[in-house]
Amino acid sequence: MMANLKYWLKGLAVAALSMVVYAGALGCYIALMLLVISMEEGGDNLSAFSVSLTEAVVLLSQGNGFKTGSITLTIMPLLLTVLLIALIASLAKRVGTSLSGCVAGTIGWVLINVFFANSLDIKLVDTTGVVAVKTAIVFVLGYAIAAIPESPLTKRDLDWISEHVSSPVRKTVTIGVALGVLLITVYLVIGLIVVLYWAFSNQSAMVKLYELSGMQNGSRILTTIAMIAWIPNIAIWAISWVFGAGFSIGDLAEFTMWSGQGSALPSLPIFGLLPQAIETNWIRIALMCVPLALACAAGMVVMLFNKGFHIRVGNSDQQIDVKRVVLGFAYPAGAFCISCTVVSVCSSLLFAISSGALGSKHLAHIGVDVISSTRKIGQPTAVGLFSSWLLTLVAVSMFFGIRWIVKRVRESRSGASTAALESDNREVANAARTVTSTINNKEDQGDNNESTDTASSGIGLP
Repeated sequence: MMANLKYWLKGLAVAALSMVVYAGALGCYIALMLLVISMEEGGDNLSAFSVSLTEAVVLLSQGNGFKTGSITLTIMPLLLTVLLIALIASLAKRVGTSLSGCVAGTIGWVLINVFFANSLDIKLVDTTGVVAVKTAIVFVLGYAIAAIPESPLTKRDLDWISEHVSSPVRKTVTIGVALGVLLITVYLVIGLIVVLYWAFSNQSAMVKLYELSGMQNGSRILTTIAMIAWIPNIAIWAISWVFGAGFSIGDLAEFTMWSGQGSALPSLPIFGLLPQAIETNWIRIALMCVPLALACAAGMVVMLFNKGFHIRVGNSDQQIDVKRVVLGFAYPAGAFCISCTVVSVCSSLLFAISSGALGSKHLAHIGVDVISSTRKIGQPTAVGLFSSWLLTLVAVSMFFGIRWIVKRVRESRSGASTAALESDNREVANAARTVTSTINNKEDQGDNNESTDTASSGIGLP
């Protein structure tokens, strides 16, 4: 009984410690930012709103938006969300994990967040039930990251899979999932690089927006640091922009590689880094070919390298095993199907959680069109992967065809040579027999010792 209670208390400790560390650090920064803004810009002491704003941001980082006046903010600061999940996972790993601890921690975490929701002066977009579900998902996700790799159930399931599932199938699934995750990671890195380029090239526009707002240097620095929490969102939008789908700021602005115009946008400095249209055609074409080229290169590596499927033609002296060749190409095809599924599902999820609202009318939707953006990533990725599969198939078929032709030519030449050699041997043998026969006749004549005397008349020589 005491042992079970210990696990429950550990789960509650993970929830409490995670909230104390996360909300404490976030609250201190918000209080500092509000204090500096109130000192530089004048007016009322904004630090009094630090507690309420901290609670609102804690809920916002878990997907619970809020309304205040004409502002409706539902865009999750994904950097804070990732940090929160990583914090829960780290503390859970240190304290210890168990199923009862997960249940207790989830209940405690939900109760804390519901308390925050009920104590806010501003109105939340979601109901209490939705708040409970979203916050529970965040905690369970962080706790699972720490618990699943070290769970005895995980080890038992892996042992069962290794016993009942063949090694080629396990390898196919593993490579398929790993390749899909790798491609998504590379796409995210590309999006981050694009955002950094936007920030570098459009820094003058951001400075101009700060000047128009009349903010002082301290306020600019602290608000810019706060805006970094939404940089992952913009990086995900940048992926859609690079691959041809683009994104929009409500119905006020739409940004693609062909257009980058907006009207009556809010004077938020972060909007200053949004891109302009690309005027050079070949650059647009090259950017749109990025997912196809990356997927094709990754597919070739998986098909040919040792840690992948290691497809080889084989020696010319070996007999071609048709079944082995068919399976050798069937497993990569299955892995590529899994990779395409992973890329499509993950990209859809990322596009969905990165978007949101900044208002209720013209800014009711900020971000990307999930279906269009997913299609712009999923289709070229699938084409690239199966292009590598088809190229490898054609190359192997050509090698087999060339080997077959060379073998048939060698066999025909060998047959002709053998026939000529046999003909020559027959001629030599016939000549030898002829010579031998002639020599024997002469020998017979030279060696004939029989008497040639005829019957005599009885007269003899003296």
